[in-house]
Amino acid sequence: MPKDPAWAKAMIHSTGLFAAVVDAAGQILFVNNEVALTCGRGVDALVGQSALDSILSSENFHQVIALLANPDAFHGPVQFEQRCSTNQKSPRIIAYVAAPHIQEDTGETVAILTGFDVTGPAQATEALRRSEAQIRAIVETAVDAIITMNDRGVIESFNPAAERIFGYAAAEAIGQKVDMLMPEPYHSEHHHYVDNYLRTGHAKIIGVGREVTGLRKDGSTFPMYLAVGEQKVGDTRHFTGIVRDITERKRMEAEILHIAEREQRRIGQDLHDGLGQLLTGAAMVSKAIAQRLKKKSKVLAGETENLTALLNDAIAQTRQLARGLQPLDQADEFPTALQELGYQMESIAGISCRIRADALPESCSLLAATHLYRIAQEAMNNAVRHGQAKNLEISSRTLGSLVRLTIRDDGCGFAEPRERGLGLRIMDYRARVIGGHLDIRSSPGAGVTVVCSVGGPEPNLETVNHADYSPSI
Repeated sequence: MPKDPAWAKAMIHSTGLFAAVVDAAGQILFVNNEVALTCGRGVDALVGQSALDSILSSENFHQVIALLANPDAFHGPVQFEQRCSTNQKSPRIIAYVAAPHIQEDTGETVAILTGFDVTGPAQATEALRRSEAQIRAIVETAVDAIITMNDRGVIESFNPAAERIFGYAAAEAIGQKVDMLMPEPYHSEHHHYVDNYLRTGHAKIIGVGREVTGLRKDGSTFPMYLAVGEQKVGDTRHFTGIVRDITERKRMEAEILHIAEREQRRIGQDLHDGLGQLLTGAAMVSKAIAQRLKKKSKVLAGETENLTALLNDAIAQTRQLARGLQPLDQADEFPTALQELGYQMESIAGISCRIRADALPESCSLLAATHLYRIAQEAMNNAVRHGQAKNLEISSRTLGSLVRLTIRDDGCGFAEPRERGLGLRIMDYRARVIGGHLDIRSSPGAGVTVVCSVGGPEPNLETVNHADYSPSI
């Protein structure tokens, strides 16, 4: 170690260390080049000046003076950060350590300040703090519920919107299993679903989103749209669920669809009672005229009979249109209407239709029955138009309050995943409006199975196919 003071000063001025010495009155006794550069002044210009505002802020200056006045009260050095404004575009941040030192020659206590430039890390920390504050503000003010959980399904955060939607305070929810927010059967199945996803990586909802049913603290259920995302922190998986209460939207959708169905029924009734009756009257008059003309002109009588035949065809088409717009007058007509639909499909498309239809529950409304009929109609049309099916099996089973409508065909099928067309989306929409669930399964060359379940848990096709009927396809 060199003993020449010149060597010592050279090292202090060239190491990148920030160094200064301040006496008990706050006067600068020494500064090195790094400190002088941060102040934009020379070393000689700073020595003898007060450290206040020249190299230290008021708060930091008074910490140093207090340290020198009573070192024992601090139990060691004082640490602080000093922001230095220079000619550079952004200020520099210096992390200082101030330690008391007794000079041997005078016995005076001085403060030795040593520091390092921490501008980069400090700015990164500040940016992270601001980012976290911004994210926290977004989560706390979001309209949608935002819930985070670990890979065991334990809730880790619960924002104010989640409190409002589910009725739980955050303190009640955090630390509990997320299945507390699910009604049966989802409550019981959730643990198995998570285990299956962690084991296989196959998920139905993560990264996709779907409409499900939520459970409030008071025991009431409600429709919600749930989207789940996954994050990995080290070796740990975390999940974020975003929930939107769609109760009002579902109510409006159901009301709009009810109005549309009611309008269709009105048009169908007008066709049947109005235009149908007029055409029937015209056909009767035409037939009577043809009878009278037979004695006078066989040619005119034949033409009139042709006119009568055309009118009868128009009557039949009008009735068919009216029936299409108004397939049911009462919910209990559903089994008969389904059988008639099968007969029409056989006569028009030349395929085989096997139909088994139970009576619907007494609680089933005309609107729900009509939607079930439309779902069956769309599925059968798709099987013929797109699947080139030759055989159809339609089953409507009633088990207490549960109705399960199943349509299977032996067509060409399709591969998963598949972008659903308008017809499939409308079927799904109809099922959801009446509180049901639509499940569509297929594979190339194996036909398509459509299951609409209303009034109970989501269907399991592996058991449905055997419980509903003995497959003949």
